[in-house]
Amino acid sequence: MKRHALFAAAALASLSVLAGCSSEAEPTGQVVATVDGVEITQSDLNAELAGIKGRNAAEQTALQRGALQNIINRTLLTQAATAQDLDKSPEGALTKRRAEQMAMIALLEKAVTAQTPAISDEEASEFVAENPTLFDQRRIFLVEQIAVNANSPKFLKDLEPLNTMPEVQAYLTAMKLNSQMSFGVIDALQTDPAVTKQILALAPDAVFVLPQGDTVRINRIRDAQMVPVSGKDAINVAKEILVNQRRQQQLANAVNGILEQGKAKIQYSAAFKPAAAPAAKKAAAPAE
Repeated sequence: MKRHALFAAAALASLSVLAGCSSEAEPTGQVVATVDGVEITQSDLNAELAGIKGRNAAEQTALQRGALQNIINRTLLTQAATAQDLDKSPEGALTKRRAEQMAMIALLEKAVTAQTPAISDEEASEFVAENPTLFDQRRIFLVEQIAVNANSPKFLKDLEPLNTMPEVQAYLTAMKLNSQMSFGVIDALQTDPAVTKQILALAPDAVFVLPQGDTVRINRIRDAQMVPVSGKDAINVAKEILVNQRRQQQLANAVNGILEQGKAKIQYSAAFKPAAAPAAKKAAAPAE
């Protein structure tokens, strides 16, 4: 299961036993289980599975039972926390509010992107033709990587003049920064076309930097293989890329609109008022 992966399995094993021992009447209809009177419905179970389906009836049953046990375990743990009034503590209240906010934001994102228009075959074909590095000339790069947990504007600026792995390693050693060396794969099909073009333009053994969250990956190409994607496969991949781009753009537009409209509702304390925006420069008067 991809979510709620039975964390603390040893502890939850005992809860699983408890979940099977109940004196209540057997649930019926849409109720698949109860935990101290709290109903777990078929809708809850379907949401937990999130569309995951087994390859056969036996596997599907196993997935459903595993998903149900996840819900039961969470319910038992929540009831235990509530019994200790942890939800009423200042920390509990803050945690609940943050969790509710994140859940509502996720629902908003889903609602905004649900109306994304479909991509036509013509649009997909045009995208394939305009991006040969993703399709006919698609490359898969084997790279040597140094991962550093130091993603900051200053760190990225310091890396700019460094062109080779020895220079990077010398800098990391001098700065006493912890790093991890490994090998990885970069698929042009899963990379921004502009980034792929920059990679292809690099001199031999030159390094390039790819920030990923809090981590910066410094890469050097060790090998590259041409693995073209064509025909119907290329069209399907292009549609997936384009619909994801549209969703992200729709989401960005919606979020920016909501935040901009919401500015009028905000009142800051004196200590936290944002700095005033710089006044726009007046256009110079035309010469007479």
